Amino acid sequence: MIGKKLIYEGSACRLYGITVRGRCLVREFIEGLQESDRNKVVALLQRAAGYGSPRNEEKFKHLRDRIYEFKSYQVRILCAFDMGKIIILTHGFIKKGKTPQGEIQKAVGLLNRLRQQEE
Repeated sequence: MIGKKLIYEGSACRLYGITVRGRCLVREFIEGLQESDRNKVVALLQRAAGYGSPRNEEKFKHLRDRIYEFKSYQVRILCAFDMGKIIILTHGFIKKGKTPQGEIQKAVGLLNRLRQQEE
């Protein structure tokens, strides 16, 4: 079972995390980070909810198709825009070099499953 859960809500947009069998992948990833990394990622996501996605490619970047990434040093959270002022966060990972195609494919797969579930 796949769904989505509200993570942050602000005046600019709402950020939802994909849930799989009741577990929010992004929330679990963030909670597993070291405190300093966690604080930076939380601040980045809260700012996006309040002011919109960052315009700085060092913080937010289009990867391909409909997939984007929030970036905080080596921490990456993949996402996509949904209807209205909604950003769907798929999952996170620690980047070592270029963003792996497997991570992008995972994000696409999760988003496709979510859309099928919502239909």
